Amino acid sequence: MHTPTPHTANAHRPSHPPASLLVALIACAALITACASAVPAPTEQMAAAQAAVTSATSAGAADLAPSELRTARDKLTRAQVAVTAEQHELATRLARESQADANLAEVTARSTKARKTAGELGESNRVLREELQRSAQ
Repeated sequence: MHTPTPHTANAHRPSHPPASLLVALIACAALITACASAVPAPTEQMAAAQAAVTSATSAGAADLAPSELRTARDKLTRAQVAVTAEQHELATRLARESQADANLAEVTARSTKARKTAGELGESNRVLREELQRSAQ
């Protein structure tokens, strides 16, 4: 029977990697994960939000939907700050919300204008009917 000597007993025991190697592997894994999950700057979304705010302003939202337009502008500003701070997920969310708020402001403004126009046309029709009735008598 063979009795292991101290030298051969260590040869079969698994060796542990040095602590510095473990730290390096963990750091590499964290770096790879951070790079893989990085969200790019929302350049297109920011441009779309800015265009929506501009369109809402052109539609008269400053007068006809001021709170919705103010909310859209505020979120766009906050999105720009988030891009500068490289908080791209937050910037993307805020830009999308800004665009939605600006679209709401534009639709509200256009709807208000349409209701006003319809009211004016209705009043014009009423006046014409009265004139026709008077002339028919």
